Amino acid sequence: MFSKPLRDYRKELGFRLTLWFCVFFILGTLCLFALAYFLLATSLREQDRNSVDERLGQLAAQYQATDLTGLRSQLAREARLRSTKPFFIRIAGPQNTTVFMEIPDQWAEFDLDHLEHAPLADPAPLIRLPAKDDEAMLEIVSRRLPGGSLLQVGKSTEERDSFLERFVWAVAGVAVPVFLLGLLGGSLMAVRALRPIRELIQTVRAIDAGAMDARVPLLRTGDELDELGTLFNAMLNKIAALVRGMREALDNVAHDLRTPVARIRGTAEAALRSEPKLEVCREALADCVEESDQLLRMLNTIMDISEAETGAMRLDLVVVNLSPLIDEAVELYQYLAEEKAITVSATMPQSVRVMADRNRLRQVLSNLLDNAIKYTNPGGNVTVSVALQDQAVAICVTDTGIGMNPDDLSRIWDRLYRSDRSRSQRGLGLGLSLVKAIVEAHHGRVEASSALAAGSTFRVFLPTAPVDDR
Repeated sequence: MFSKPLRDYRKELGFRLTLWFCVFFILGTLCLFALAYFLLATSLREQDRNSVDERLGQLAAQYQATDLTGLRSQLAREARLRSTKPFFIRIAGPQNTTVFMEIPDQWAEFDLDHLEHAPLADPAPLIRLPAKDDEAMLEIVSRRLPGGSLLQVGKSTEERDSFLERFVWAVAGVAVPVFLLGLLGGSLMAVRALRPIRELIQTVRAIDAGAMDARVPLLRTGDELDELGTLFNAMLNKIAALVRGMREALDNVAHDLRTPVARIRGTAEAALRSEPKLEVCREALADCVEESDQLLRMLNTIMDISEAETGAMRLDLVVVNLSPLIDEAVELYQYLAEEKAITVSATMPQSVRVMADRNRLRQVLSNLLDNAIKYTNPGGNVTVSVALQDQAVAICVTDTGIGMNPDDLSRIWDRLYRSDRSRSQRGLGLGLSLVKAIVEAHHGRVEASSALAAGSTFRVFLPTAPVDDR
């Protein structure tokens, strides 16, 4: 029946869920049956007591109306006609000696002699006499009559006990179906509840086997497991995007590294083939150092971008006033702009504060200004402006340069991406990627807008620094 040992099934969550559901279902059902048994027994007991009290009242009234002789005649007529249910009836004198007693023949034998020796209180409590050879009880209620006589009426519990016994056997008869129902319900519940988990496991196994495009199927139920599947798919999509970006970056790095390495090799080979002159060797070594520096800058920039994107970049966050920092950056690039007859200006409030790493923010401004001046024709303008927008500081760098088409604009933040129109300019293609990574590490965002021959605008949004109320 089982395809593997029981100890292996016990390790499965579905088996444990089924077992726990079955246990709780059976325990709950048994509690309901126990409650039903208790309520039924209580109801039958009260019904018997009410019938005994009613019969006791009738006989007491009859006795007062017709005395003992009339009462015995009435009981004889009822016995012949069987017009009432059988009751135990006893009339005793003032000294508790039996004067009259009637007990149905079909009842079990009870120790009735005990009644003549039992102390009676007024009102007398309920007397319970056990049967001699049976578990039945005779429940008797007593009442004093005028003249000191004692009237006792009782009823056997045989009928009640028999009914409750049949009820217990009926419960026992449905125990097996209840157990099977609980087992079936637990199995269905476990299969239903663990279906998203099994699909998640299948997806992970498929990915482990090489199917990187595998995703968890969603039932759109909106529950916690469906949310888990949604988050897992989102994580897989992000991982896939990171892997795709890493592959593209590696391809670009391999492509861009080929040129400086080839230059270094070519320079070295040319120096080796030339005459051993000091000036020639010095010039070759200088070219090699310059290309090596270019390689180091590329690798360091890629490392900085990776650290920022993964959250590993260390930021020395302090309150920074943007005004002097922007003035410093503009002044630094003023000399480069003058060589191309480009005007660089800054428009900003006197004091705008952000929480940022000063050196990293200086890198952002330097890359944006260098990029704007590099792609602006002589005689153009570059403007830096700062404004407050919805609890954020917006830094805008606008130029009147060559601009970009929509295809280039959508890829300018990619690592090592350089459009065909920008390859004439010296650069690594990493400046804007570094800007985006640093700004997002500061919990900010970047935007760009551009049009061909109409210039470009880069916007950096950073959270404002908290206000110090002291």
